[in-house]
Amino acid sequence: MRQPDEDRPDPNAPMRLKDIIPIAFPYGGISPAGLRREAKRGRLKLMRIAGKDFTTLAAIEEMQRLCVVEPDRSEAPLHPDDEAKASLAAARAIAHELRTGRRGAKLTTG
Repeated sequence: MRQPDEDRPDPNAPMRLKDIIPIAFPYGGISPAGLRREAKRGRLKLMRIAGKDFTTLAAIEEMQRLCVVEPDRSEAPLHPDDEAKASLAAARAIAHELRTGRRGAKLTTG
């Protein structure tokens, strides 16, 4: 857990959403409505006191960890030449299936 310093409030102190945004997101990019959406998605813990929403810097840091998007590593990226070869191979396989009638009903001519 980060230690509070003179410039940053206590990470566990509840703050209004509009007041915490300039601290947690100094370059902007999020609004109170955006934080409420993240709360509805279950990624940000909010406190509602007297009809006002509060959260903590620690909760926002946890939300940021939960929001990290990992790259899809299920398939290695293909080189453009490999993509063309894969497409050609797929087209040839489809043509072969159509010619031989292996998949589905047999084709008839005439």
